[in-house]
Amino acid sequence: MRNELAQVLNDFISLAKTHYDRKGNEYLLEQLEGALDKTKHNVQDAVNEARTTYQNVNTICLVNHLHLEKDEEALLEKIKEISMSEGWVGGLNSWNTTNTWLGR
Repeated sequence: MRNELAQVLNDFISLAKTHYDRKGNEYLLEQLEGALDKTKHNVQDAVNEARTTYQNVNTICLVNHLHLEKDEEALLEKIKEISMSEGWVGGLNSWNTTNTWLGR
């Protein structure tokens, strides 16, 4: 699961970097790169990192009126799938990450 999340994050970062002049993109990149760093260094497990990343990316998009491209939306959907990999009961734990932000 960790390797899958790392690959999705790497792909998302690569795509986001192509939109360097998009408003709010720097916050998106900071979130994605921070999540990748945490994933690579086993700071937290992949499912919880995916939950946090999914919610934070959505918050960044909402606050900054940032519109993702279709390929970025597909990667965000993959992050959501990883975050829900423990089923609906595990998905309830997403509420626990609602108040998290970019802390390292």
